[in-house]
Amino acid sequence: MEQQNYFLKKVLQMVYLLVFTIPLSAQTLKGLITDPNGSPVANARVTIFLTDTSQFQESRTDVNGAYQFENLNSAYFKFGVAKPGFAYFENTTTGIVGTVIHDAKLSLETELGKWNIIINSPEPLGGTDLGTLLPNGTIYYCHSTEDPFAFDPSINDTFSVLGDTKVQGCVAPKLMWNGNVIMAGGTEMEIYGPGTQKIKAYDYFTKKWQPLPNMLDYRWYPSMTQLSNGKLLIVGGGGRFNPIRVNTSELYDPLIGTTEWADTVAIRNEQSPILCLYNGKALMTFRPPQLFDPLTKQWDLASDFIQGNRMPNGDHVDHELVHLPEGEVIAIGYKPFPAGSGGNLVERYDFSTNKWKLGAHFAPLRSRAETVLLPDRNILTLAGFKEEPTDPSPVNQWGYMDLTDLYNPYSNVWRRLASMPRKREYHALAILVPDGRVIVVGGEGEPGNEPQKSIIDAFEPPYLFRGVRPQILNLQKTDYYRGESIHFNIGRTNAPTAVVLQSSQSVTHMMNCGENRFLDLNFVQQGQSIEAIVPNDSLRALPGWYMLWAMVDDIPSIAKIVRILPGKPIINATSELSISYDFWVFPNPVEYGVLHLVMETKNLAKVVVELSEATGKVVGRFPFSEINSGVNSIIINTEGVSPGVYFMTVFLDGKILNTKKVVIIN
Repeated sequence: MEQQNYFLKKVLQMVYLLVFTIPLSAQTLKGLITDPNGSPVANARVTIFLTDTSQFQESRTDVNGAYQFENLNSAYFKFGVAKPGFAYFENTTTGIVGTVIHDAKLSLETELGKWNIIINSPEPLGGTDLGTLLPNGTIYYCHSTEDPFAFDPSINDTFSVLGDTKVQGCVAPKLMWNGNVIMAGGTEMEIYGPGTQKIKAYDYFTKKWQPLPNMLDYRWYPSMTQLSNGKLLIVGGGGRFNPIRVNTSELYDPLIGTTEWADTVAIRNEQSPILCLYNGKALMTFRPPQLFDPLTKQWDLASDFIQGNRMPNGDHVDHELVHLPEGEVIAIGYKPFPAGSGGNLVERYDFSTNKWKLGAHFAPLRSRAETVLLPDRNILTLAGFKEEPTDPSPVNQWGYMDLTDLYNPYSNVWRRLASMPRKREYHALAILVPDGRVIVVGGEGEPGNEPQKSIIDAFEPPYLFRGVRPQILNLQKTDYYRGESIHFNIGRTNAPTAVVLQSSQSVTHMMNCGENRFLDLNFVQQGQSIEAIVPNDSLRALPGWYMLWAMVDDIPSIAKIVRILPGKPIINATSELSISYDFWVFPNPVEYGVLHLVMETKNLAKVVVELSEATGKVVGRFPFSEINSGVNSIIINTEGVSPGVYFMTVFLDGKILNTKKVVIIN
């Protein structure tokens, strides 16, 4: 009897182990994803994961909106669906035994983002003038170089950093590849001072200040951008005797500390938006817009804005420039003259045709708004001065607003997001940080037109509320030359859609003082290993500090800060991607049926271009004969393609070079 009981006990133990410890392998979860009208949603990212997101699987819906997971080992999942343009869908599904049908109907995007009041900074910074993202991810802020501090987004707190012994405010800042934050011009008085010739640098690595050789002219509120040859183009500003402005420009070589005159601009100016285009020329848009050629050192008139009645000459700038990855420039902000006469908030510049066109307006009309290009390619637009007296949007006593808006330059559509905690304008700074938030400080607004404390706010964009974010793991190093491979492992996703380098911001008086680089990287994936290639194009991949993002659709990873070094490009790469550097398309969106594809190859190659829908359906195939080594420009006729969003894939000798999004509106 005891022996029978013993064997029965053993049998029951084995049954228990089989039932409760061996995972079931026949469990299947499937369903359909549809839009508000019940139509299928193709290429949506469906993710199932444990409640702590430590384990997950993902799938994509097919052309019929169907997805399927097989051989599931857990009976308890969170279920998430993400698709750009739609609100993130998430719920919990339990008891997956056998085959479970789990459908989801998506709604249109409703996420407004979230503002958080971070800290009332103790530093008396007045309106705050400038800020730059440092290589360690902190933000260097100052009203004058005498009293700087740093904000650390990882701990949401400030700390003092070494200041210079003398006042120098209203400067043009730029973080260089060697870690120097160069500050050019400004005034040596607290307010309303004359311009200065001084240039100095804060060395990020040594934490010390050093004077640099003077500029050739006096400049208060100058404009500055880095050119592809490494020199800094410095233009305009208040002169030796305020309020006289200057029309001179000069080239400063930060490596050897020499300065040389360049051509004069068409009109005396200050605080002009400026950036280096992907063709190597610099665009400066204080009316009239002008183009600077580094080879000739000459300024030429660019085509003028569509809206010619912009702010009176001599006034501060009314707009900011944003440089899209494809090369188009977006100008956001407009001050009509005479005041109150109305206008359009957006103008768009195509450098290939040297023409402007109006973008979508979004009321109220405003000037001096802060703009930030986000890693999902949308443009965040913050605050500003209301230029429509009849518009009901609230303002403070100085006319400043608390609006937060999102502009999609590809669909040409605006969307209103959560309002800011306070109203800001002009002196305000908005800087994108590696965790994906936008940090805002300063501005002539609350709690006073020249506030005596700096209240720091942080905005969490909608993409931070879209489920599981990808991860960059095991990044091998942070310094790269052009043409070199970036190796890392991808986490929290199996299928990244883009790897991006975005230049870090140096901002003054609501303007980004830099070259505004946003580089789509060619990449290949083997399992969880990613190899991405730094473009071997000296006009696009300028030396400097960049945030490295891994993307899944419109969801970014936490970025890693890396550096592109000057010097000879890597030309002996062993990767399959080394057959070409990159390609880019313009104009994008395509309006008139003609699309330009520009690419640089190392050798002869046969090119095939495919245009496909998000579902994967190919709607156009364009074969070309062998192209020569070097830079090639190919014209593609899209007149027969219906308007919509497409993906362009370029094949070189049968191998995929890269895929990029193209919007056709013809």
